[in-house]
Amino acid sequence: MSRIERLRREPVIGLLAIVVGLGLALAVQVAAPVGVPLYDGVPVLEPYRFLHPTGNQVGDPTSFEATKAVEGSESPALLAATTENPPQAQLVAGLGAFVVPPGTTSVKVSVTPVDATVQPESGQIAGNVYRFAVTDESGGPLQPKTCDTCRTLVLRVPDEGLEAKIAHLEGGTWVDLQTLHAGVAAMLQINASALGDYALIAGSGSGGGGIGGADALIFGAVALGLFFAVVAGLFWYRRRPAPVPVAQLGPTRARVPSKRKGPRRPTNRPPGGRSSS
Repeated sequence: MSRIERLRREPVIGLLAIVVGLGLALAVQVAAPVGVPLYDGVPVLEPYRFLHPTGNQVGDPTSFEATKAVEGSESPALLAATTENPPQAQLVAGLGAFVVPPGTTSVKVSVTPVDATVQPESGQIAGNVYRFAVTDESGGPLQPKTCDTCRTLVLRVPDEGLEAKIAHLEGGTWVDLQTLHAGVAAMLQINASALGDYALIAGSGSGGGGIGGADALIFGAVALGLFFAVVAGLFWYRRRPAPVPVAQLGPTRARVPSKRKGPRRPTNRPPGGRSSS
């Protein structure tokens, strides 16, 4: 293989390696989607704290409570999280996420582990039930505004490998919700349209939504195949033989440029080899 051919192949091999790596990363992400990380580095998971621990489980889960002033007619931005590392329950609400009654001067947000009043019809509660509340200064609950992403609720899974969905207690029944990965190990999130009691339900087999395992694998295989097809096309294009340059001699004649040297330039020396003075 000539040096020119090696130089032509090296960029193609490098591009092939990059695209194959991106294809594999895409397939893994589709099969097990993970959101953008919320923390830098590798988080150290403390043991999950149970409200009613059994065996070697850790107890004494933490709560959160804070009061924020209302400025103007909109509810303030709220960030409520229990103090475990990482937090076992979180609520993030944007500015104006709740309806503020006239005359309200402050709002109180709280996240509290509570006993389960009912058990789910399918599956079982994993970890603690958490009660999320946002109230005015008199204790009246604030009505959430209609919005898509202005309220995010996050719960931590007790066991990192446990498959579960976030459920909301509605009218005495646990209702599974569309659950997403929060970007950190064992953390799940939802866009909360209401507050109240929330828990993780394991083994329910319903709700949640999103791409299923088989569909994810098929989609990932198709995407990977498309990547390889693009790479093959680029490789074929780069390997095509380059056209031989020709010099036009006329309207219908052409020849390959000669490698012979041109005629030597005449000198001004006189016959006999001596230069004139």
